Amino acid sequence: MKTKPIIIATVAIVILAIGAYFIFFRGKSVSSAKESEITLFLKSFNKQIKKGNRDSLLAYFAGQQNSEPVNRLVTALLNKADKDNPEAAFNLELDIDKSGITFTNPKLAVAVIPVTFSGDHLDSKLTSLNITIQKDDDGKYKIYQIDGIDFMKDYLAYQSSALQKNYTDKDIYSPITLKSFADASNLYAKYDSVIWFSHIKNQTYFYVVKGKWDLYEALEREKDTTKTYKMGLVGPDYKEVVPAEYDVIHNISGTFPNLVEVEKEHKKGFYDLTGKTVVPVEYDQVFPINDPENLAALRKGDDYFWLKNDYTISEKADINIGDLFSKLKQPASFTLTNSPAGDITEFNSRDEHGSIYLAPSYLVELNLMPQIKEFKNPLRNHVNFEESSTQYIVKARSLPVNTTAAAEENWLQSAFYSVRDYFISGRSEFYDTRKLVLIDKKHNKFYTQSVSIDNSREGEYEGLSGPCNEYGFRTLTDSLFELKVSSVSALDLYNNKETLQEMPMYHYFTLKDDKLTEMVTGRAFAFTKYLKMDDSYLQGCYTYLVDPGSYPWKQKQSYQLTPQVLQYMKNEIYADYSYKFKDKRWNDIFYDSYGEGKTGKNESVQDSLTEIDKYNIQWIDQKLKSKPVIKKNTLALNN
Repeated sequence: MKTKPIIIATVAIVILAIGAYFIFFRGKSVSSAKESEITLFLKSFNKQIKKGNRDSLLAYFAGQQNSEPVNRLVTALLNKADKDNPEAAFNLELDIDKSGITFTNPKLAVAVIPVTFSGDHLDSKLTSLNITIQKDDDGKYKIYQIDGIDFMKDYLAYQSSALQKNYTDKDIYSPITLKSFADASNLYAKYDSVIWFSHIKNQTYFYVVKGKWDLYEALEREKDTTKTYKMGLVGPDYKEVVPAEYDVIHNISGTFPNLVEVEKEHKKGFYDLTGKTVVPVEYDQVFPINDPENLAALRKGDDYFWLKNDYTISEKADINIGDLFSKLKQPASFTLTNSPAGDITEFNSRDEHGSIYLAPSYLVELNLMPQIKEFKNPLRNHVNFEESSTQYIVKARSLPVNTTAAAEENWLQSAFYSVRDYFISGRSEFYDTRKLVLIDKKHNKFYTQSVSIDNSREGEYEGLSGPCNEYGFRTLTDSLFELKVSSVSALDLYNNKETLQEMPMYHYFTLKDDKLTEMVTGRAFAFTKYLKMDDSYLQGCYTYLVDPGSYPWKQKQSYQLTPQVLQYMKNEIYADYSYKFKDKRWNDIFYDSYGEGKTGKNESVQDSLTEIDKYNIQWIDQKLKSKPVIKKNTLALNN
């Protein structure tokens, strides 16, 4: 079983982030770049790689030279054996003369550089590195952005191969792992695949598959398509504990001690380790709770039942999901460094090295855990854990619901989670998301949504840098909700002297057909699309980058929006309808700088503006009149 596509996605997050550290270089007036000069620049860059001069190499980058992603990339390019892996070195060669150079505009060029990896007793590997280069006002070239997705994916894989060739199987794999490899081979007469094995109290259980195993298919919980595989569990004696007829089999003891949670066509149930069905596989949801009499609440359609401590199931019970939420077995905030069940579940693979955690279904449905999570595997040594985590941290914050709708008071309860994932290698230091959970007390159901807090156009998020950390939740109607959360924005402002880096951003959700769905808009100030503004939408904690084209840059905090931001807010409404600004700077801000295919093509958009748009434009105009004088040509219309 291979998981290379997931590794590709993992590396993509890192490398796209590397490029984003240099976005503040754009917007300056620069002379045209020349292909011959770019080639000389790249040869000089490559010369520093060969010399191993880290500091000299960093000087070729614009922006935040000491950032973790940039240093990670430079470390890969220098490709030196280190004290932990003294024998893992191999050759890395950039072929500058065969680079393909393409100009995206007179200011920017993209060079695709062939890179070759080679080493003793290893086949050579050809990959590439894409570098975007810009010429500044002083006639100097700088690396503005790097897309090294293929490069880093191939580098990590080749590095792992170079490392492993220096060790025997006994150096890399524990005795129980080597035995499991051999034992798994004995099961292929009956099953098509043996994908994982789990070690519990010095005994090994095998996850087996009939049919065509597809990891992506296993991860697609929401789709109702028929699976091309069926999963089962085989015990240490090679006898089936769970027959191979399920879509998902979770970690042994992951939900309850000595029980195995299984799923089939979105229905859940449990087996014990003797192969006996403890809970029939017919329930839509399982909520493990801390309770003296009951292990869990079971939902079947709109009906609820208690799973008692003796594993018997009650008659239909009057259970409120809002009351259950505070009793869930997993604490509201928790940190994982491995499977909490205490087992180690490994890939049946000599290439994939992580320890697998298949979280209980309720944590997956609450959007607090992925279906499959990898941690560092203590049973393997001298290997790279590109995909694996050192810590997975979930922190909860209850949000009071400010209800403006004419609805029953306290009918909705909300919770907001921050999920931070720290990775061993292959990504930036961590990956941070927000998760919204709504408990609908009227309909006795909950709904979840992931919320991005990186709303910059190029994804340079590496964590909120300042003290701003705001949350707010409102119900606007029975089916429309507003979430306010501090986020990265990275908005270029008209004067080019400040960038609005972090601010409270607003998300709007609808509840329709039993699903919570985010309303999508390209506006950074989403409220201008859905609501008539008032002063509350100007209040919050803001972080500005001062003189963002310089290095090192400076930050300032403010609780007020500047006239520059109000200008942006107003003109963003026009840009949403592809208005062609009379001022080139505004066209650059909303269209040209980002190359997203959207252009300012409409001379007038008055007929497209909604009543809410028109109200908000006039409202912002009134606010601008009370601010310091602003040049008229910076506004979308000739006011």
